[in-house]
Amino acid sequence: MHVQGGEETNIQHRDNILNWLSPINFFLRHADISQMQTKGTGGWLLEHPRFKKWESGSGSTLWCWGIPGAGKTVLASMVVDHFQAACKNNRDIGVACIYLNHKEANSQTPSRILAGVWRQLVLDRDIGSIAENAYKQHREKGTVPSLEEVVNVLSSSLKVFSQVFIIVDAMDEYPEFQREILLQHLAVMGSNVNLMITSRPNIAPESASFPNLETLDIQAAPGDIQLYINAQIESSPHLSRHIRRKPELREEILTKVMDTADGM
Repeated sequence: MHVQGGEETNIQHRDNILNWLSPINFFLRHADISQMQTKGTGGWLLEHPRFKKWESGSGSTLWCWGIPGAGKTVLASMVVDHFQAACKNNRDIGVACIYLNHKEANSQTPSRILAGVWRQLVLDRDIGSIAENAYKQHREKGTVPSLEEVVNVLSSSLKVFSQVFIIVDAMDEYPEFQREILLQHLAVMGSNVNLMITSRPNIAPESASFPNLETLDIQAAPGDIQLYINAQIESSPHLSRHIRRKPELREEILTKVMDTADGM
């Protein structure tokens, strides 16, 4: 019982540090978005030559543009799942995601976002002495870590991996005055960090800040649209009954959606 109590105390202490340093939990957001995926879609991105070049590179950045409704967020979640699957068999690979949201701009400060990346990377790992010491220094005062302290904590955790993939969704939704700060820190994460960033076309990356930069246009693939429509039909008993009575309706729906999609 004494050992069990000690374990519970250690777990509670760890949770206290995690929640203090990283009040943003991107695990929850990712789980919600993953539920929106349609089985079989998104394969075109994982097989795209530019994606493969970025994936196999070192210290490279893939900036993906897409109009609203193109499916950028769901595709980003698929990429995260792709690398999380690789992490299961290789602890030298780290993966983290950032989902930016204009409705949460006040709480998504650069320091909290970077701390959210750290929180994902220390999953099932030692949180490190730097995080522990920062917590001790602030705990009794009730203060929060500075951006510099968060960067130091994150930098130390990045060093334990041979390669880290960080997926950032919706950079266009991040306030411009904070975007520059966040991008500056993301750009200097290290040679073992590969960044993938999605945004609307109105946001342009600076090649000087990201020397190993690839860009990619995201459009809804015809095959993905068809799979999505079929999945929606199958999940709707009412619509399924209509199509069983009138099979040609499925093709009419598909044609109509494809004609109006225009990259969405």
